[in-house]
Amino acid sequence: MSQDFRGRNKERSEFDKKSLPIRRVAKVTKGGKRLRFSTVVVVGDKKGSVGVALGRGADVRSAIEQGERLGTKAVKKIELIGDTIPHEINYKYGAARVLLRPARPGTGVIAGSSVRTVLELAGVDNVYGKILGSPEPNANAYCTFKALKALRKDRVLRKMSKMRDRITLKEEMDKEKQVKEEKRRKEQKAKRKDSKKSENRGKSRTQNRVNKSKVSKEE
Repeated sequence: MSQDFRGRNKERSEFDKKSLPIRRVAKVTKGGKRLRFSTVVVVGDKKGSVGVALGRGADVRSAIEQGERLGTKAVKKIELIGDTIPHEINYKYGAARVLLRPARPGTGVIAGSSVRTVLELAGVDNVYGKILGSPEPNANAYCTFKALKALRKDRVLRKMSKMRDRITLKEEMDKEKQVKEEKRRKEQKAKRKDSKKSENRGKSRTQNRVNKSKVSKEE
């Protein structure tokens, strides 16, 4: 296995992925109908990077794999303010139109369909999202991705001190999560050690009993 291939696999493993509803595409040819599958795959690390791409293939698995590969190539860094977007945006892409608004901490992702999928994988924890155009999920996924890429952070930070506070709040929350995660891992590690010790004690006791029974029989 080449180093480039390993690097690509490692890069792909860093991202989470979700595929939208899979479609069957039938093409009528001279020899009959040719059946293929297509799906839009959303790829993201939940830390401000997200990508959207369409995958096609002769079966479902190959379509998802192609979408994941193309989505990883299309990943872009999104301009976020802590756990939300820096400003409101109303974006139109084809027949789809999406409205995104910043939300207060604790609000969550208030959006539906593929808009929610893209926002969650991008790492936006608090946001309002509304579909104003076509309800088609693939078009809305692309529209949300384009809207996130169009966000601008610097001009907002210059005007709004509250948004700067959101960044520090997000950093503090991330640190708290890391501390809790490390504590949980240590507790699990300690439990495993205790269980192994108890198993070893049980084995030694049974072995001692067996040895004693052997000695008594020999006598």
